[in-house]
Amino acid sequence: MRIAVAGLMHETNTFTALRTGLGDFTVAEGSAVHGVARWKGTVFAGALETLAGLGAEPVPVYFARALPSGQIEAEAFEAMCRGIVDGIAGCGPLDGVCLALHGSMCAEGCDDAEGELLARLRAAIGSALPVVCALDMHATVTAAMIAHADGFAAYRTAPHVDEYDTGARAAHLLHGAVASGRKLANEWTAIPMLLAGEQSETGAEPMRGLMDALRREEDAPGVRSASFLLGFPWADSPHGGCAAVVSGCAEDREQLRQAAARLAELFWAKRRDFAFSTEAAPLEEALDRAEREPRKPVVLSDAGDNPTAGASQDVSLVVRALLDRQARRALVAAVCDPGSVQACAAAGSGGSADLLLGRLDPYAAGPTPLPLRVRVVRTGTVHGVAYAVAAAAGVTIVVSDRRVAVYDPAILETLGLELETFDLIVVKSGYLSPAYKTLAARAILALTPGDTNALLAELPYRRLPRPIFPLDAM
Repeated sequence: MRIAVAGLMHETNTFTALRTGLGDFTVAEGSAVHGVARWKGTVFAGALETLAGLGAEPVPVYFARALPSGQIEAEAFEAMCRGIVDGIAGCGPLDGVCLALHGSMCAEGCDDAEGELLARLRAAIGSALPVVCALDMHATVTAAMIAHADGFAAYRTAPHVDEYDTGARAAHLLHGAVASGRKLANEWTAIPMLLAGEQSETGAEPMRGLMDALRREEDAPGVRSASFLLGFPWADSPHGGCAAVVSGCAEDREQLRQAAARLAELFWAKRRDFAFSTEAAPLEEALDRAEREPRKPVVLSDAGDNPTAGASQDVSLVVRALLDRQARRALVAAVCDPGSVQACAAAGSGGSADLLLGRLDPYAAGPTPLPLRVRVVRTGTVHGVAYAVAAAAGVTIVVSDRRVAVYDPAILETLGLELETFDLIVVKSGYLSPAYKTLAARAILALTPGDTNALLAELPYRRLPRPIFPLDAM
């Protein structure tokens, strides 16, 4: 059994001015995928290694992945589509195709990038070859995706700690269909609802119970995979919203349709139960609470400038607020500002540097930097990213030369920071990673402005299907 495996993952934020070029992606072709260290344990590895373990011959084709950001440049999207479609078409005899896609990717001139990719793939390989996709939980399901793929398996954890397992589930779904000769089919029900990830962590209700409901539906006749796809609220897309998707045996299509309808009805019935899973407050109130908290450290998420949902990561509003308060033992990580990194490097450790840090107003058309004189603590490079650690009064600021997800506190420790010595740690993030949750004596979500403003009613939607909850009375 020969199975082509490929992947293209990007979560696209349409509210940012950023654009995403091919150079922003990590790309690996063929067996080079096995040499990308950061992809160990990801959905790519889950699919490839599981297929091999099942006795199939996985044929790695083309893989590309980037940090969430703005729309993908048209030329970059075309290049990556060619890498996947032409690569799979040139694999020789195949029994199936297993793809790892995000599901909420947009390119210039193309709102439904995954649907377009799948349509091109179908045109190249024909209708008979089964195609199964692993998806991020925050995929935005479209009719084209449903029409051109035979099965889906999506993440079931947020924060996402089941990437590998999801790749494995997609591999099992495809392998089972090929081995049995039974054709797969999808049924889905759209749910007219916008939902931020910070309102849908799977360790809390109602998501915990909804995940259990998926597993129960998979016990129904013919059902092989059931998923909730929550969409991506920081994309103003005509396809926006949540969905229930059920994949299984084509001869059991009516059972699949009923299962998708039951799941959607259950989700919709709980729509008013979704709330921020972490304690949340506007910035000044969040800082007040952090100051009053006797347990340390408090870890505060700067939710409006979250690079893991596509924000620019250069908003310096929190830094100014801490300086205005004369905060002590506070750490902010990390503000993206290449010029400030260069200025700190030129000054050297122990030197002083005058910075124009980031942007104070994330919605201004022109520059609004924070003028700041700092003492350079140190500079360094971690995983290919250049950092500067600088101090202004009682506030320590980590500055990076590119946008980066600081998922792991170990990145900061590598820069020589002793995290237990800080009373407050501000992270450019939405919901915290498990490692930061473990570190935090108390976690607070600061509802800040920016490209990933978690107060969805404040976002300038123009193209969403309406009505949609909670923007409209439903």
